[in-house]
Amino acid sequence: MISILNIMDHEKVGNNIKELRTNLGLTQAQLAELVGVARVSIVAIENGRFLPTIETALCISKALSVPIERIFWLKEETA
Repeated sequence: MISILNIMDHEKVGNNIKELRTNLGLTQAQLAELVGVARVSIVAIENGRFLPTIETALCISKALSVPIERIFWLKEETA
């Protein structure tokens, strides 16, 4: 069973923001402006050091024009 604490652990959530962003030709600064956050926030999210709020995640999804599940996923637990 997955607990809420496990889901909120940034090391257990993967993302492919950088790949999607660069495929669209956007810089981190441009994506940050579209989302309404600082560039350092995009850097931290891309590098898996920070989990965005639901609102920010949805804004990233909208800015990249892809469903949120194509951006974020839970990493598989290893025994």
